[in-house]
Amino acid sequence: MKNATDAELFDDLVAKELGHYVYALFDPTTGHPFYVGKGGGRAGLGNRRIFDHFDEARRNQGKERKKIAKIQQIWETSGDVPWKIVRSGLENDNEALLVEGALIDMLREMRVPLTNKQSGHGSAESGMKSRTELRAWCAPNLDLSSLPSFLMKRPIFVFNINKGVAARRQRYPDDDPNLYIEATCQFWNVSAAYRALEDAIAIGCINGISRTAVMIDKWNQESETRWEIVPRRSLDGTQDLSPLIYKNVSAIVDHCKGFWQRGNFLVIRIDDNANITVLRGSPQRTISLTPKTR
Repeated sequence: MKNATDAELFDDLVAKELGHYVYALFDPTTGHPFYVGKGGGRAGLGNRRIFDHFDEARRNQGKERKKIAKIQQIWETSGDVPWKIVRSGLENDNEALLVEGALIDMLREMRVPLTNKQSGHGSAESGMKSRTELRAWCAPNLDLSSLPSFLMKRPIFVFNINKGVAARRQRYPDDDPNLYIEATCQFWNVSAAYRALEDAIAIGCINGISRTAVMIDKWNQESETRWEIVPRRSLDGTQDLSPLIYKNVSAIVDHCKGFWQRGNFLVIRIDDNANITVLRGSPQRTISLTPKTR
């Protein structure tokens, strides 16, 4: 019981053959993994990494409390915790990290309840991507010099729609464009002075990438302080907003970073010289964009 004899399996021969590896701990009642990790390459210690988790559970010590509680619960109800080596003979730690990260991302996409505290290594840079996320990952920097003239000198609201998208994801699992439009038009605390800006545009952003843009027709009041954007539905060919969509606007967000991180929206205006005036978001009112390499 309590996986007491498992560590004996890792003699010198096994340790040598395993090299760097990725493993999983399983819940015997569901057959699903509840923890994914990597081992190997730690001066003779890494190859028994699996059993470090069991040692922590016996001592009831460790930072990953959910994992420890899960191990203890299995010991109390089902016996030993099943485990498997998922991939062995990996060349180095980086290769093991890639395999571990891919497994964590896939299992979480499948709604398997893992106890890992962290996402898969490198998930943000090279993890799972849907169709729209792939477009966002490849998004070029916003090129002000190529914007059509009708977008110049107009107030542009920039909203962080991370939470709004997450709240609606279940209704739009396939990244329907309406997901981003709804999240952008959701209820905002916008004062009368900004609601009065004429010919305004709203952009919805996730992680510095614009996902949608709408013309603001009017604002509908939802509560004493919350207002919903009503987009202009009929746009002719001269009002194409695609130059603002799936663009990297990190330079704008970074300029107003403290304000943005507190959950505030920005308001900017682009002039004919490809400079940006900040109407809301920073005391430094001018941003001169120099294209950034990704």
